[in-house]
Formats: sequence, structure tokens, C-alpha cells
Amino acid sequence: MNTKLIIGIHGLKNKPEPNILRGWWTAAISEGISRNCEGQKVEVDFVLAYWAGVMYSSPVVVAEEAEPYVAAGSSGPLPKAGTSIRKIAAARIQEGAGKVLELVFGTPVTEDVVREALKTEAPDLHRYRHDQAAREAVQERLRERLRSALAEGRQIMLIAHSMGSIIAYDVLALAGRSLPGLRISHFVTVGSPLGLAPVKEIVAAPLSVPECVARWSNFADPRDRVARWDTRLSSDYRENSAGSAISDHLVINGYVSPAGKSNPHKIYGYLRTPEMSRLIASFAHA
Repeated sequence: MNTKLIIGIHGLKNKPEPNILRGWWTAAISEGISRNCEGQKVEVDFVLAYWAGVMYSSPVVVAEEAEPYVAAGSSGPLPKAGTSIRKIAAARIQEGAGKVLELVFGTPVTEDVVREALKTEAPDLHRYRHDQAAREAVQERLRERLRSALAEGRQIMLIAHSMGSIIAYDVLALAGRSLPGLRISHFVTVGSPLGLAPVKEIVAAPLSVPECVARWSNFADPRDRVARWDTRLSSDYRENSAGSAISDHLVINGYVSPAGKSNPHKIYGYLRTPEMSRLIASFAHA
């Protein structure tokens, strides 16, 4: 058995059945490794913490899935974040959080507007906040994966996308009670809304790197409709007692759907970035 394990947890909205979704995640990871780490042999197991079944009665039919995994065009290493992506991030920061949210939701921004927009645009998150039974059931999907990995003595990298990062943060923050002895070698958040004020209000307090986390990396494309609200989580979550702090990284999520539409929030684009490939290779070889 491989001692290294990557656990992925998906984001908002309904998903295709677990084996299909897992296959798309692993295909994106494999594409990134082959293109960005030429000549390296990377062996690591992967499992998916699939929680959509808690929120939805049946999976999405694949034929109706608008954005399945598709390989990137061209060949060779995929692009790293450079000057242009940093300029976009700087412009977002200069506009201020309120202006960015106004661009996202199309209305003058107040806290009530943000909360109502989240309720409308992210019903899974609204239910997660207000339905305790659903919240516990969703968290248990991840705990099951972590519990098994802990029992097997695995070294764990946890990759959490979008709302999955909220669920993962809550589970890890409370792991001292529910998963004693758990250690996460590397927690990786991608396209995360954890810096948004209404989200910080609902996650486990205090806002800090969970004690069980040895390393936390946060990846954000400043064009991502979710992550662009706050690409720097290190300013929101303090280091833990061991001195582990968040390391924020801008990346280029170049995912393009089969219909030719760019989606810088899509998980597959994040999974095949050179920065992600480097982290996974480093984890596998450590």
C-alpha cells in the first residue's frame, strides 16, 4: 500500500456519480504531472470525499454535465502566474472588497445583499449554515475518509475546492475532538471563499490554521468568480501553535469547457497548474 494519500473534496452544486467525478479529478492531476513534471514518476493514491449526495437526491446525468474534464490544448508545461495575473490581482485589491462584490452580484453591496446573494447563488452553503443535520452529514463524508487514512497510517494531502474548503476547514478545526491523532501533511485550498466576511462568520472559531495541519497552501486565480473576493487567506487566518501559517499563491486556471467557455473557478484547471503539480510531486517524493 502506498503510504501517501491525496483526499479531494469537491465544491458547490450537484455532481455526477462519485466514480466519474473521481476519474475527472485524477485525469486533471495526471495531465498536470505529465506536462509540468516531465520525466518524474509520481505515485500517490487518491480518494474523493463526495458530499453532493447529502444535498441532492440523485447525481447529475453525465450527458447533462456542462463542464466535464477536458484536457488542455497545445502541449508542454502549462503557464505559471506571471506579471499579467499579478496586475489583475492588484486591480482587484485596489477596487476594494465592496467593489469586487458589486461586480460579482451586480448590485450595490451591503452585508444583507451579500448574504442574500449567497443564499440565491449558493443554496448548498445556505443549507450548510442553517441545517445542522445536513452540515453534520456533509462533514461526516470527509471524516470517513480521514478516519480511514488515519487508521491506515497514511500521510495525507487534502485538496479542497470552493465550498469544499469551508467543509474541510470546519472538520480540521474540530479534529482534536472528532479525529484525535490526525495530522494533515499538506492542506491545499483552491478557489476558496474562506476570506469572505459572511463565510468567516459561519466557520469554526477562532480563525487560525487548524492544529492538525502542518502546511497550508492557498491557490487562487484572481479572475476566479469566488476566489477573487480575497486571494490572500493569510491575512484572515493566523498561524497555529506550531507556527504553521498559510502560504498564498496566485495561479493561472486555464480551464476551458467543451463549449469553449473559460472558467477560472473550475477544479480541473486548478489541479493541473504547474504550482499544484509541484506540490503533489513534492508530497509524493517526501
